[in-house]
Amino acid sequence: MYRREFLKTLALAASASSVVPSWKAFALAAPASAVVPYFFQVAASERKKVKITDVKVMRLKMNRAAHEMPLVKIETDAGVHGIGECHHDITGLGAKDTVLNGFREMLIGQDPFDIDKLTTQMAWRTSYWGGYHGSGMHAVTGCEVALWDLTGKLLGMPVRKILAGGSFTDKVRAYWTNQPRNPLDPASCKEWVDYVKGSVQGWTAAKCHRVLNRPGGEALNRELSNKELDVLVQEYTNIREAAGPYFEIAVHFHWELDYINALRVARALEKIRPWWIEDPMPPNYTDQWVKLTAASPSPILTGENLYTRRDFQPFITNAAVNIIEIDISMAGGLLEAKRIADLAYVYNIPVATHNVMGPVATIASANCAAAMADFLGHETFDFKNGPRAGETDVITYDRELIQDGHIQLSDKPGLGVEINKDVAMKHLMDGETWWG
Repeated sequence: MYRREFLKTLALAASASSVVPSWKAFALAAPASAVVPYFFQVAASERKKVKITDVKVMRLKMNRAAHEMPLVKIETDAGVHGIGECHHDITGLGAKDTVLNGFREMLIGQDPFDIDKLTTQMAWRTSYWGGYHGSGMHAVTGCEVALWDLTGKLLGMPVRKILAGGSFTDKVRAYWTNQPRNPLDPASCKEWVDYVKGSVQGWTAAKCHRVLNRPGGEALNRELSNKELDVLVQEYTNIREAAGPYFEIAVHFHWELDYINALRVARALEKIRPWWIEDPMPPNYTDQWVKLTAASPSPILTGENLYTRRDFQPFITNAAVNIIEIDISMAGGLLEAKRIADLAYVYNIPVATHNVMGPVATIASANCAAAMADFLGHETFDFKNGPRAGETDVITYDRELIQDGHIQLSDKPGLGVEINKDVAMKHLMDGETWWG
């Protein structure tokens, strides 16, 4: 269908809504903020009217501290397109190659409303390139997000309103991954807290890295010395005293400990009442996770290195964590992340998100989080100051992205995001052109 014909359909749908019951009216006649629990019913009326005509990728890197951003664009014969962002690999070339040479031909000519079918087909194809993990699934997720953005625009609805029954909220609590310049110095901790309270972003929670700098050359092991443990406790005690009793503090590890040392940390930090202790042990599932969670006085969380329901299932069904953390930009797509969260909900396990990507992935992930019933917090960064300042300049968005401790979600169709061409052109990676 060409754009003129598609817009004619929208006009007819809008006039029809005045003479038929509202539940039968075409979704575009409804206000953008309305909840549409009947997405698939509405989508059914539009199937086979729009076809995918092209799939494009370009890689951006906003600054040295940022990850590369492989951005996906899916175009249609209706003149409407969708945008997604793949999770990073080393250069972004892995995701780009997979999208253009693995998925593009498969997607062209397809109905963009068949999101579940198309995502399943893409995921199956990754079995040739390492299974349901790594850059293959990063590519799947970027394409899936672009399909949701596209169908949201076609329906005239924000993604969170059409994703599996609508949203629970229009803003999502954010946490800042950052810590004082010197957490062992109380003055540095106070300076950090003053900035948090004075910033328009106004976080009410933060995930702080531990002070465990083991210089290269030391034996690689998962043991903590008593000195290291004491330094860790002092660090987080200083942050707690500066932040006050009700600012949430997550303790961030990178899979560095074994069971007994993870338990020592959990017990030693109980007094600072951590929001959670993140990734204390390696990401693979073992019974040690069950033992740790059962014995720990502090909440245990993991998940940023897990993909799809297959990886999350044993952690959830065996009560191996108190909280799961989904990196929605790589886990298999928005619908897959929603299904993971729904499984966790059955087992009374809340959800948080891991997120280290750019603003497109952040907004997509937050739209998904808004559709989750028991959601705690969404990882964000400081886009005003510091090494990731200015990243949001690459998008056009109708509001502050982070304000008063929450990611603010647009009521515009799809993700409510477009790429600022002038900014993007300045940050294209070597060998890239505008949308390839």
